Amino acid sequence: MKEYDLPVGWKYVSLADIANVINGVSFKPNDIKKEGIRILRSGNIQSGYLVLKDDDVFLDNTYYNRDNTLQYLDNCITASTGSIDVLGKCGTVFEEINNCQIGAFMRLVRSKSKDDALYISFILHSPLYYQYIRRLSKNGTSINNINNSHLEEFKFPLPPKNVKEEISKWYYSLEKKIALNTRMNAELEAMAKQLYDYWFVQFDFPDENGKPYKSSGGKMVYNPTLKREIPEGWEACTLGDFCDLYQPKTIGTDEMSKNGKYHVYGANGLIGFYDKYNHEKSEIVMACRGNSCGAINRTMPFSWITGNAMVLSVKDKSISNEFISQCTNYMNIKGAITGSGQPQLTRENLAPLLMIYPLQNILKQFSKKVTPIIEHRLHIQKTNEYLTHLRDSLLPMLMNGQVTVEQE
Repeated sequence: MKEYDLPVGWKYVSLADIANVINGVSFKPNDIKKEGIRILRSGNIQSGYLVLKDDDVFLDNTYYNRDNTLQYLDNCITASTGSIDVLGKCGTVFEEINNCQIGAFMRLVRSKSKDDALYISFILHSPLYYQYIRRLSKNGTSINNINNSHLEEFKFPLPPKNVKEEISKWYYSLEKKIALNTRMNAELEAMAKQLYDYWFVQFDFPDENGKPYKSSGGKMVYNPTLKREIPEGWEACTLGDFCDLYQPKTIGTDEMSKNGKYHVYGANGLIGFYDKYNHEKSEIVMACRGNSCGAINRTMPFSWITGNAMVLSVKDKSISNEFISQCTNYMNIKGAITGSGQPQLTRENLAPLLMIYPLQNILKQFSKKVTPIIEHRLHIQKTNEYLTHLRDSLLPMLMNGQVTVEQE
């Protein structure tokens, strides 16, 4: 790493100087239990935070390893993955997590001193760290792997103790705000799903008297196409009947700009930024290339969507696209995936997939209820992106003297 002049009192250190890198636990599929020690994997790191998931695996207590067990302000890092975009991603333990360890494809970075813990987390979420990881991947390291020495040799600027303490306080306050917003968005997502399931899976949407339809004896009729009972008057249709399906123009990574104003979405969700957009509204897109094939993402308004994602645009614009976002959870998406080498989804395979088509007035009532939830989610996401930008821009400005830290 090229070293630059630093403010007075700052110095460059290696991660190994102030932290330990700890390996994850190896296990066989037959060792997995329904309870015991929770093992965190790459999927548990979401937007820089650790999230416990319903599909987490557990091992019995014979696998207990004190060093490997998560502690407050530890950092979990993805060290081996099938996706270069995921390599090196970091999640910090900002809340106590009991009886958790990491899997073999992960690494723990643990501060040698509590005084350095927050600053290490700050660094491992900075552009400086991710630029280092990207340079490693381009310089011929094992395919999508980083070893302990790569992490230990990572160099970064360390400020004097008093400055480090102020940076840590600011960083912790900011991360708390981002974490709170992230939890709020998760709750909003759960609300949207619960509303959909209640109305269109359990069929307990409000009848003309405002009572839950099926639970109140609403008439159900067998539909031979769907091979199940649905409310009277509802029909079956295909995804192609309900939505326009298309893949927009792809742009190369060399065309993107880290300072671009607009989001770019591809097979792995948000993949970068660009100075143009090709969609004004928040769209529902499905990954149609690679291992993430079939994954659903909601884009931010004014975004560029690439050809590695299929846009699912509801034909009737009076209906919220959240309906189709939720509906895909109950379609046979996996059955439409083709390609032995690289999985892919095509319009021709997606269009015939069957789905339920409720009455128009029910769809519009659902849209009226769910739209404020989606708008709130997008607002929170935009706020978090702004806060993340503040976090990521602080270190470069401190290093070149653009800003200084005031001490209390």
